[in-house]
Amino acid sequence: MKRRFLALALVASMLMAALSACGTAETERDVVTGDPYAGSERPMGSAEATDVNVGLIMGPPSMGLGWMINEAKEGRTYNDLSFELAGVDYSAVAASLDQADYDIATVPSNVAAILYNNQDLKEECKVIAIGNLGLLYILTTDPNIHALDDLKGKTVYAIGEGGPPEYTFAFLLEQAGLTKDVNFSFRPTPFEVLNLLQEEPGAVALLPQPFVEVAKLLVADLRVAIDVTEAWEANVDNGAQSVTTVTVVRKAFLEEHEQAIMEFLDLAKQSTDYCLTHLDEAAAWTEEFETFLNPAIAAEAIPACNICTVTGAEMKTILQGFLQIIYDLAPEAVGGAMPGDDFYYIPPVTE
Repeated sequence: MKRRFLALALVASMLMAALSACGTAETERDVVTGDPYAGSERPMGSAEATDVNVGLIMGPPSMGLGWMINEAKEGRTYNDLSFELAGVDYSAVAASLDQADYDIATVPSNVAAILYNNQDLKEECKVIAIGNLGLLYILTTDPNIHALDDLKGKTVYAIGEGGPPEYTFAFLLEQAGLTKDVNFSFRPTPFEVLNLLQEEPGAVALLPQPFVEVAKLLVADLRVAIDVTEAWEANVDNGAQSVTTVTVVRKAFLEEHEQAIMEFLDLAKQSTDYCLTHLDEAAAWTEEFETFLNPAIAAEAIPACNICTVTGAEMKTILQGFLQIIYDLAPEAVGGAMPGDDFYYIPPVTE
């Protein structure tokens, strides 16, 4: 299994001595040894097993996939799935996808739309699943902040410039009439935001899980002042959900090996379902496969990460609704145009 390690010394040295690892347990799954679609309506492309290279963003997009990664590691999959953790830099993941180093990759939801609309890329992409819904939180030690209106005149430190964190929160500020009254100050990494929370009394930050749990360990009296997902639901009246990350596939790979994509989606759904109900195992896998710092932190963060595997028509409805809101706010945030129907992969129905 290919791995790339991201240096996390800033908090690792502070946490590893205090937190102990959880044990893993064996999971049960029959080894797939033959064509899983024999006798069914056959997907397009080859039915033969193939290599599948998957690029993962560190954190929420990978924290629910430990079961699947473990199944692949133990050789219990039909196709040969190889996973590479590419840190928190989604631009590097997107570049590797365009160079065909990855066949499948996790990216921010609006970045998937930008890839679709970018005519300069060599590889066309389609979205195959939603991996995380809303997972953003406003953190502060200021006891007077409880709602969006309380942010008036404040600076909010944040990560995710150009991604869902920026546009999700910008939409909420617009809905509250606070666009000109709240200053966004972006930082390239969550660890710089953590430093600011430690150094500035009453500082305010917009962070995703699992960094919320890290911050609460490092900053005395830090609390969640606003659940951004709850604020979103209170301000959106058409039922559209906030979508943080999605999984995309190279169109050429999909056409050559659709059965591999169908297996991946099946395994991903089993994995997220399993991890949400077996937190200790899921948290231990995050350490084993280098998807996060420590299982104790992961166990606290996983339930708040809105981990899921949503596919097909339901995926299209949810993601299309979110992208429309972002497009109406800032068309460039989705690449200048709403993606067409061919952006969404709907798996064939097999008996």
